[in-house]
Amino acid sequence: MGKKEVKRSSALSFTGVLLLILAAVLIGVYFVTTDENIQRWYAMYEKLLYDIDMAILSIGDNGIIVFVIFALYVMRCFIPVITVPALCVLSGMVFPTTEAMFVNIIGCVIMLTVKYKFGVRFGGGNAYRLLRKNSVSRMLIERKGSGNPWVLFIFRFIPCFPINPVSQMYGAMGYDLWKYLVISIIGFMPKLLSYTFIGVYAFDPLSLKFFLPFIILFAVSGTSILILNAILNKIEKNS
Repeated sequence: MGKKEVKRSSALSFTGVLLLILAAVLIGVYFVTTDENIQRWYAMYEKLLYDIDMAILSIGDNGIIVFVIFALYVMRCFIPVITVPALCVLSGMVFPTTEAMFVNIIGCVIMLTVKYKFGVRFGGGNAYRLLRKNSVSRMLIERKGSGNPWVLFIFRFIPCFPINPVSQMYGAMGYDLWKYLVISIIGFMPKLLSYTFIGVYAFDPLSLKFFLPFIILFAVSGTSILILNAILNKIEKNS
């Protein structure tokens, strides 16, 4: 492997191991929070968190809230400071679990479609041009010019890949829109579930239900990054 490949491999290995360590640390933190002294301290703030939760649930016009969340998903296509995790958590805080999940899935579909159409109209952008310069990445992504569904799934499943450039690339390649949306949402699903449940249980921050999505998210992300790194190393070794 060349110097660039070694740096990439080291960076992915470090990130994957770090995420697994964070998952283990959170398990330890949860067991620490079960201590009686911490539970007594938490009880002092439980009533305040409950009142905030009830105030959010009592908001009258859910239609306006849904419209605002969808508008934020559209803005996410062009303003990266608006993050998908924040939007998923917001929906989880406002709506019951099933409704929040539905809102987040529809919001992601809107976001993915907007940037896909942007790619159809204006091309794949700088990220696409950079990836095409590398023969391995070009072979993996383009798949005879039509787009690789497995690579799309990996892009969506692993947290280290930005959302917008991938959407724009697949739009520019003319990949089938419905297949693109289905694969993207399936790849996103573990993250959407985790972020939504974080929002749902945001007002019970010392419960296992609040800790568990973080633990699963870090563990799945770390494992998937290490697997991806091993696959890339094998491809580069054989190329």
